Amino acid sequence: MKSNQRWVFAFWVYFAILMSISMSAYLRIIPTEISQFPYYDTILHFLLLGIAAYLGHLALNKRKIPIFNISLPLAPLIVIFFCIVDEIIQLFIPYRSFDLVDLAADLCGIVLFTWLAEKQNLKQSEKTQP
Repeated sequence: MKSNQRWVFAFWVYFAILMSISMSAYLRIIPTEISQFPYYDTILHFLLLGIAAYLGHLALNKRKIPIFNISLPLAPLIVIFFCIVDEIIQLFIPYRSFDLVDLAADLCGIVLFTWLAEKQNLKQSEKTQP
């Protein structure tokens, strides 16, 4: 299996996990015990969306698109778009709330994990494959 195919597979498995977590939040079936940890929601936003950006960026072979003569990574832009859409949807759900802190945590995680993905050497990982 080629290195990129492994990143694509990892991304889709992670995407399924991320969607199940999201649906659990909307259906209010996330265990309440997790709320005893301070800032758990912000930390999870940072990690979950950061990892999505990391895996997506590598799955797309670090593909970038030019926007106003600036080359921006495609996968993290897609993740940012869906983060914003999700926060806006929360405005219309009575038991969910729009939170700029969550959005800031999403963006910080996406930026950090995209930077980490940029440091990942795809050629080297292909050479180590059997």
